[in-house]
Amino acid sequence: MQYAKIGPFNLYELFAFFFVYSFLGWIVEVAYHAVTTGKFVNRGFLNGPICPIYGAGVTAIVLMLCDVLNKTWAVALVGLAFPTAIELLTGWALEKFFHNKWWDYSDRKFNFKGYVCLEFSLLWAIAVIFVIEIVHPLTVKFVSLADNVTGTALVSVCIGLLVIDIIVTVLQALELNKQLKEIDGVAKVLGIGGEIIGKGVTAATLAVENGIDRVKQKRDDAVDAIVKKMPKRFLKAFPRLASKTSPNSVELAKESMARKKTKKHKISAPNETDGAETIRNEKTENDQ
Repeated sequence: MQYAKIGPFNLYELFAFFFVYSFLGWIVEVAYHAVTTGKFVNRGFLNGPICPIYGAGVTAIVLMLCDVLNKTWAVALVGLAFPTAIELLTGWALEKFFHNKWWDYSDRKFNFKGYVCLEFSLLWAIAVIFVIEIVHPLTVKFVSLADNVTGTALVSVCIGLLVIDIIVTVLQALELNKQLKEIDGVAKVLGIGGEIIGKGVTAATLAVENGIDRVKQKRDDAVDAIVKKMPKRFLKAFPRLASKTSPNSVELAKESMARKKTKKHKISAPNETDGAETIRNEKTENDQ
């Protein structure tokens, strides 16, 4: 790796840049989500602490701007255009391959089909200026701490782990699609049942309500059974995830996760009646 070069950098340096910025990008995503929601969520598409879109983007920008890194206007221009193009291409490719929309900027002004928007493009430009002028010099020093043999060995291990992570994640995403389709099928079948009951017994309102409640409970139970086996990390990491092939399934899956969370809170909460009964018993014993 130390002998093969692309521009002024050898392959070890480029791969090292990629992994450093992929990790830093993951930290930024997790920190942003922690600030906005107050909890930790693995925000990357992959399972590991890495966001390759950041690593690939910054490394490519460093290569493109290697002769003009000291010119802020050039950094800003490329920082605006290149990350936007990557985000657009990645969003489109993920949707076409997995039939899910992983993020959606449709509610923001000046967006393009929900994949990108002007607001985040401008933020990309500011972020790239900060990275190139402040972070990258420190990254270069960090990467140079390892000699070529040690550095190549570390990068090779990281590449191996990345390949494994990609394979596992793709399999999980395909499994997610399969289970979303199952949820959608359950909803459609039992939804039809609910309509039949509602139309067939209009004279008996209470019976209708009870019948629809039973159908809904069956649907919820069936969905809960599917969600129990589902890789739920994707639903947490991508709150705006939307399935193109099973449009209602993501919302049903989230409702199932919320029901499970509510049940856990109820189980873990102390029973006030039991507590009061214990106090009364203790008082009776003391009186005796």
